[in-house]
Amino acid sequence: MGTDSSMSEKDRKREMKNDPLFSVIIPTYNRAEFISDTIESVLVQSYVDFEVIVVDDGSTDSTSEVVSTFKDDRVAYFLKANEERAAARNAGTNRAKGRFVTFLDSDDILYRDHLEVAAEVARNHGDPEFFHLGYEFFEQNGVRTRPVDSLPKVGNDRLIHGNALSCRGVFVRRDIAAVHQFNTDRGLSGTEDYELWLRLASRYPLYCDNRITSAIVQHDARSVVNTDKGRLVKRIELLEYYLHNDAEFIRRFGDRIGEFKANNRVYIALHLALAGHKTEAYGFLLKALVISTTALKNRAFYGTIKRCLVKYGG
Repeated sequence: MGTDSSMSEKDRKREMKNDPLFSVIIPTYNRAEFISDTIESVLVQSYVDFEVIVVDDGSTDSTSEVVSTFKDDRVAYFLKANEERAAARNAGTNRAKGRFVTFLDSDDILYRDHLEVAAEVARNHGDPEFFHLGYEFFEQNGVRTRPVDSLPKVGNDRLIHGNALSCRGVFVRRDIAAVHQFNTDRGLSGTEDYELWLRLASRYPLYCDNRITSAIVQHDARSVVNTDKGRLVKRIELLEYYLHNDAEFIRRFGDRIGEFKANNRVYIALHLALAGHKTEAYGFLLKALVISTTALKNRAFYGTIKRCLVKYGG
């Protein structure tokens, strides 16, 4: 995508004298191998009105040395004690100056037009509370795989089916992000983003633009082969506990609680199947159906069965 024709370079420079439009918050923990490409993907954006806040959540590798090689005054680095990514993202939000904050994992990348498209969406929707851009999955060998580019224009109801949003694709207005922060319960880690998106979707419209502007980079450290069943089930239980105690969530989605719970069990089943736990996966599919037959509308339901059949021959 080319340069935003509605804003001249002179206008851009004038705007940058004030607070930036975007704060790109990069929480990181022992990602020295990947973070350089991540930061570089922000610095080469076609839209230049941004700051980068790297929040190091207690890394023990050479992350700080890698970040220090960037001599760009738009990049700020902060080291803190390890408290998991939710706390790191909140720390970045609390330091942010941008009108909107977005959360970029330290092993993922933005395409060059990411912030330019985001600025256009923010303008078109009149300074919205939050919105989302399309993304795709990218293998380390350079192969692009599954795109996520079919969300409805207003995606609130879609979230009950599962978390289709990516942190790097979500933009939250800073005044909203300051009030509605990530839940720092470490038992929720891995689902803390979904919990926040649902809280926000209970209160504000979620605008979705399906143009693909970023990528999740798949690598061995993200493998689900060693999925811990107990921890997985516990974090879904915590997800449901916190949302059941959120009055706005109940007001907005209360009549779809059964559907929500059923889809959560499909999610558990899929991850157990990916980790090779066939029997347990089938068990959670059954639990999903007992809660609500709407689980049959979830593509992951059939994906779980396929994973089990392919891996174990039925």
